[in-house]
Amino acid sequence: MNDVSQSSIVDIRELEGDGKLTIIHSYRNFGFRIAKEGYEGSQILLPRERFDWNPPEWDKITIDDLAPIFTDNVPPLLILGLGEAPQGLLPELQVALHEKGVSLEIMSTAAACRTWNVLLSEGRHAAVALLAVA
Repeated sequence: MNDVSQSSIVDIRELEGDGKLTIIHSYRNFGFRIAKEGYEGSQILLPRERFDWNPPEWDKITIDDLAPIFTDNVPPLLILGLGEAPQGLLPELQVALHEKGVSLEIMSTAAACRTWNVLLSEGRHAAVALLAVA
């Protein structure tokens, strides 16, 4: 007889708080549907927080433009969604984030939205900054 309680295939984590995770349901028309609410423009998300984001052009983003992620509990990972297709890397930003203990992953906004939802489902502590796309 197998004892299921001793070995499990899936580890289900209990989430603290109100249960309102910043899941991205959709993105288009220069906005996002996050946790069942619509928001226009670019966004920064933490697992349970959302911030309107007014970044400069993608290649001018600095650590100061990402201030909302630097709370008491800085996430070890930042996903940066740079529109339709990222045009390059941001080495100065990557170094500045690394000095604060944050790894940077750059991808398209679409890929960043999908990756974010996976990270949330795994209970990972991370942040995502998303440029709105048409």
